[in-house]
Amino acid sequence: MDEFARASEIKVGGGYVYTRWGNPTIDAFEAAVAELEGAPLAEAFASGMAAITTVILSLCRSGDRIVAARQLYGGTHEFFSNILPRYGIQAELFDVKDLSGIEQALDGARLIYCETIGNPRVKVAELGRLGAIARTAKIPLVVDSTFASPILCRPMELGASVVVHSATKFLGGHHDLLGGVVCANEEVMDPVRALAREFGAIIAPFTAWLALRGMQTLPLRVERASATALAVAEALERHPAVGTVSYPALPSSADKALCDSLLGGRGGGVLAFDVTGGRERARAFQEELGLVKPAASLGGSHSLIVHAASVTHTQLTPDELSAAGISEGFCRLSVGLEDPEDLIADLNEALDASGSE
Repeated sequence: MDEFARASEIKVGGGYVYTRWGNPTIDAFEAAVAELEGAPLAEAFASGMAAITTVILSLCRSGDRIVAARQLYGGTHEFFSNILPRYGIQAELFDVKDLSGIEQALDGARLIYCETIGNPRVKVAELGRLGAIARTAKIPLVVDSTFASPILCRPMELGASVVVHSATKFLGGHHDLLGGVVCANEEVMDPVRALAREFGAIIAPFTAWLALRGMQTLPLRVERASATALAVAEALERHPAVGTVSYPALPSSADKALCDSLLGGRGGGVLAFDVTGGRERARAFQEELGLVKPAASLGGSHSLIVHAASVTHTQLTPDELSAAGISEGFCRLSVGLEDPEDLIADLNEALDASGSE
């Protein structure tokens, strides 16, 4: 009886009595992610959004205010803009490049939140400067590093206090799991774990095993996807039916220098571009694709594309879409492991067909 009670008190090293409190396979996944991120601890969740919401709600209470980048995944944007206010927590959003605006808004703020590579416009955050700003303000910097993965960037080395991932994406890498993870020190993790136990949005052991399996090839997949994405982005820049192409490793990108210094010159596996002709031509273009599939996920072995305004960012108003740089023809492409020339041919043929009468 006493041994059972002791095992129930703490998760790590205390024994396993109930999977919502602790499980050896989940612990193995958490330890692997923590090591990759250079973090003291990690906690796994049932989804990336479960990880994000638990972090914010464990660090904030009614009356608090957070400062966040505007370039966010649609679900995170919805949580910050429309759900947190129900609980008396306000989020003030700024362009991720507006460092002076972010700094000036920090008086009384509880934390700063951003994404290493913003979803979906793939703008790169100046994490070193944001980390310094957070240290000066004596508040945590929380970074969603899903698009970068620990292979391209380890935000805690640049001043982040908390790193979150949607393990559904690059960590898992095979479009066959749903999960999330939080990395932090013990001071931050204690309230995160306490809330996670009560909320119950815990990753399943089999899902944790799938994620561990996927992480074995993470460096290979990220390097391959980054190289292919650059080739695809350069090809799209040359197509007359494509307007702006957003990819940080492109020589034409405003983020190229930051990509070189922060991400080792690799832009990751996600790029974005605007199809001229707006929503209708973007729809026709996606219907013509063969190798690339329309789907709302990313970071896996197969190339996937979404029309952001119709799928991943439907929560945003027209004004919010415009502020986030999402046009009617805006598409987000997650590059998989296919042959680069095959992908380029598929995209070019679909673009050409979408403009024919």
